[in-house]
Amino acid sequence: MGIILLIPLSTSWGMAPLEEEIETLDTIEITGTVIEQQERTLDFPLPHIQPVAHLNPRKNLPLPTRQLHKSIPTPSRILLDHTAQTGNLHTPVKPLKAERPLYPRRAREQGWQGRVIVHLKVLANGTVESATIQKSSGHQLLDDNAVKSARQWTFEPAKNGGFPVATVVNIPIQFDLVE
Repeated sequence: MGIILLIPLSTSWGMAPLEEEIETLDTIEITGTVIEQQERTLDFPLPHIQPVAHLNPRKNLPLPTRQLHKSIPTPSRILLDHTAQTGNLHTPVKPLKAERPLYPRRAREQGWQGRVIVHLKVLANGTVESATIQKSSGHQLLDDNAVKSARQWTFEPAKNGGFPVATVVNIPIQFDLVE
């Protein structure tokens, strides 16, 4: 008769939790043409600013109040049936509506290019819960545009044994300029 030892997947015995692998989807290529920057003139009068003498900011401005944010406990993770992965009953997330981000005009004028990796949390209903930058392109404008677009996408959710489950994926978006 053998002994079966069950080891929990938590940190209760000082063990590190098992990390789940994050799937990376295919790269989305965004191309744009180079635009020469043109001199722009603005035709409006500058505002006239009247200086105020002897302004004491402590008398006129209220003291800032600091708001304390209480952390909301997160619900415990759902235990997944790992036999679904070994028995090919686990299906990955698939994009249903994934419109390509626009290549911003200012980025094309400046000649900015780069690869953004967007980290998405996809809910069991296929909507995007959150989108953050996993790896930046080096240009805030390109990063913001990629995240803004990714938040609007919808997916066919990942399935574990036929049941839809929430998942996390990384999506690379490549911004390239062509002459």
